[in-house]
Amino acid sequence: MSTARSAAAHPFVAHLRQVAALEHDRRTAAEEACTKAQQVLDEARLRLADAEKELAQAEQRRLIAAERSSAAAAMIASAEDFLNEPAATAADAEDTQPADPPPGSRPPASDSRTLKELVLAVFTGPEVLSPAEVAPLVRVHRQKTTNKAVRSTLTVLRREGSLVLVERGYYRLPKQEERL
Repeated sequence: MSTARSAAAHPFVAHLRQVAALEHDRRTAAEEACTKAQQVLDEARLRLADAEKELAQAEQRRLIAAERSSAAAAMIASAEDFLNEPAATAADAEDTQPADPPPGSRPPASDSRTLKELVLAVFTGPEVLSPAEVAPLVRVHRQKTTNKAVRSTLTVLRREGSLVLVERGYYRLPKQEERL
């Protein structure tokens, strides 16, 4: 027993215990530093997420402002063009009126085509078009055609298989293998 007691009292063992206590203190300090650093990192991530959200909102506002600005510029240009055109007088209006067609003549070919035919005529190849792109082209031949009528006709043509819905609101002619 004297050897066990003397070993515990040995200066080398006492030194090792001091080293162990010092390393324990260092480990405790390092764990506290890691905990603090993790908290700082978590707070930074939250601030970064908030900053990214604010950036996305600012970019959205910028895009909306740019669209509105370009729309306002287009309206100004349109108004300037309208105001710069010479005013038509009643005499000029009578000169520009088309003469009455001779009795028994048929209307122009474009007026006798159905809305389905006019819409299909817009699609000339593999292009993908939206109703907003089709409507003005149809209005060249039928000025009073509404956007709703064009959308409805596109839907009917899709159901009949004459057009293919590529994605929501975009149509194209079917490919040869799709027609079979």
